[in-house]
Amino acid sequence: MNTNMIKIIHIDIAAYNSWNNHNSLISDNTVNTWQEDRSPEEKKADTEVGKKAEYAVELYIRDNLNNIEYIAYDNFRTNNFKKHAPFDGLLFDKKIDRNVVENLKKKINDEITKNKYGKISDSLKQELFKNEIYITEIKSTRITERLLSNSKIDLNKILQDDFLTYPKFLRSHESINSINEYIKYCIDKKYLQCYENENCFEKIKTIEFKNMQHIYIRVYIDIKNNDAYIIGFIESEQFISKLAIKRMKKINKSEYALYFYYPLKDGKDIDLLNNK
Repeated sequence: MNTNMIKIIHIDIAAYNSWNNHNSLISDNTVNTWQEDRSPEEKKADTEVGKKAEYAVELYIRDNLNNIEYIAYDNFRTNNFKKHAPFDGLLFDKKIDRNVVENLKKKINDEITKNKYGKISDSLKQELFKNEIYITEIKSTRITERLLSNSKIDLNKILQDDFLTYPKFLRSHESINSINEYIKYCIDKKYLQCYENENCFEKIKTIEFKNMQHIYIRVYIDIKNNDAYIIGFIESEQFISKLAIKRMKKINKSEYALYFYYPLKDGKDIDLLNNK
């Protein structure tokens, strides 16, 4: 039995009353990916949900996980929110030399300044990982009718959802529905060189692993009651172990969106981050 699996009793609720409200600046500079026609109002609403989720995680780590520290990217970025954030924050052991942390924060900002799209290189991601400073993404989801039973939040329904992240080379497509179709697309576009008798699946896994964030945290936001349900986390090594694609269809919004996914119920309890 996997004792690290998320169970209902492992779900923590973090309430938030205030947060660092930069959502107008952030949403004004957010690039529409698969939702090409999002209005400014929709982008601001989506940004607010995401930022509240990030703040809830930051508060929970600060108040409950004594061994680690989380620094939100918004708290050390140097571009006045004019570029899309490449990740949400950095997670590391408090014992790590602060000079190492500060040096790598500077490298992050230098690369983002030079990159047109506000991205950092795979090599810098690897350098951060080697220094045990983990790039973290906090994926937020609104709690809507589909996650309710008798007008109450149904945690069992939440645990039927997944950890999600975008593939490196494609965020939306009308007809790709599987990892094999994605691999063929990458070969056709010359993003992937794969010759006869080579294992194309393993090659794309290597590429996607380097592109991934190190840690993914999943949070569900109850807008009505101002609560954040912090469900758990997954590390990139676990995520990449079962690389599969799914479509998240929502008519007139994200019917073509593509994600790599991993079952939420097979993730890890948030408190295990303290053992990083």
